[in-house]
Amino acid sequence: MTMRRTTAAVSLVLLWLLTLAVAEASLAALLLLFAVVLKLNLAVQVGGSTVAMFVPGLSYPNVTLFNAAFVGSCLFTAGCGAAAAARTYRRWRLEP
Repeated sequence: MTMRRTTAAVSLVLLWLLTLAVAEASLAALLLLFAVVLKLNLAVQVGGSTVAMFVPGLSYPNVTLFNAAFVGSCLFTAGCGAAAAARTYRRWRLEP
């Protein structure tokens, strides 16, 4: 029985990580898509480094996501991904 529980726990952790990775990739793609469609100069600052997407020579509005906004969105996405993974895992476990 302990091997079965260990395998279930490892599967749960891997499912959480996969769900989180897909959710974060989707969030990054949506940020990029909205920045392109709305013609925004987008910058994301995490710690001491900044990732910026600017169009040189054009005066588009600037949107900068600082540490708190980026960390908050990552935590929210991680929470939603973990809840979705737990719900999926619970449904799998309840099936005969």
